[in-house]
Amino acid sequence: MDRFHVVLLAGGSGTRFWPHSRQDNPKQFLALYGKDPLLVSTWKRARRLAPESRIWVVAPRALQARVRKLLPGLQRDNLVVEPSGRDTAPAIALACAAVEARDRTAVVGIFPTDHVIRDVPAFTAAVRRAAGAAEQGSLVCLGIRPDRPATGFGYLKCSTLPEKDGVASVAEFVEKPDSARARRFLKSGRYLWNGGMFVWKASRFLEELQSTAPRIRRAVERHLSGEKGAWERATRLSVDYAVMEQAADVKVVALDAGWDDLGSWDAAGRLRVRDPHARNRILLDSDNSVVFAGEKMVALVGVPDVMVVDSGDALLVVAREKTEQVKSVVDTLKKRKRKDLL
Repeated sequence: MDRFHVVLLAGGSGTRFWPHSRQDNPKQFLALYGKDPLLVSTWKRARRLAPESRIWVVAPRALQARVRKLLPGLQRDNLVVEPSGRDTAPAIALACAAVEARDRTAVVGIFPTDHVIRDVPAFTAAVRRAAGAAEQGSLVCLGIRPDRPATGFGYLKCSTLPEKDGVASVAEFVEKPDSARARRFLKSGRYLWNGGMFVWKASRFLEELQSTAPRIRRAVERHLSGEKGAWERATRLSVDYAVMEQAADVKVVALDAGWDDLGSWDAAGRLRVRDPHARNRILLDSDNSVVFAGEKMVALVGVPDVMVVDSGDALLVVAREKTEQVKSVVDTLKKRKRKDLL
């Protein structure tokens, strides 16, 4: 893997993790699992795949100082700055163009920085298998082997049953299903969750982008050449819509590595091993409730199945089954122009 580069995506707002996640301190900067912020945990995994000289981070301009503070090993030229958020396709294109400019033969792994991977050796092995397929010219996804009929993820339909150590062709990208379809997907064994992690040659991705989303490719090229305002002309699209759903020769490697996208406070509560401030919690007749409130004493009586999150200037109390809707609170704060809480 001497040509393997790692690109970490450190954008995103993490609105489902309000009130801890804010514009200047989004989800990837929070220590939601373990002692390290998610960004730092992702960096440590990346170092198992490549040396620091071949690890890149894509981040919005407003967060670049935070990124450098948390990742002192990040080389100065390896921070790719997004002038503004344009979704994942332009961000990944910008990173791949930067990597290709340094190494035209580079194979690139693209990884979000707000996920949890509990089995790092299994993750590393899967990435290495994906890199082997990418060397042959494929665009490779890491697909999570589902353990439940989840409705909150997109799915990858495989042309054949995905073997544990093999590479399968992707027949179709499937949007988030309803519960009945999700159960059928799980039973068939041919569907994997789309984890938003990819491996490919930088040059191959950019060639495909030129075919499927030329406006994004053109905007990135002109931005890198110094043309003012070029970046804002890049279409706001996810990499799935812009490239992967239209591309030829898309493969998938099944990942069994204790993955979780930490999509809500409920997920954070489910993954929490222990509360470091348990002595300051009193939960009476409040089964399955979880508190994130630092050292503050919190007592719950007769309130089961809720999440309580205290950030000092704001308090969130939400039913665990409704934590996906926390982003609506952020939308309401924006309408009320409460910039102090965003």
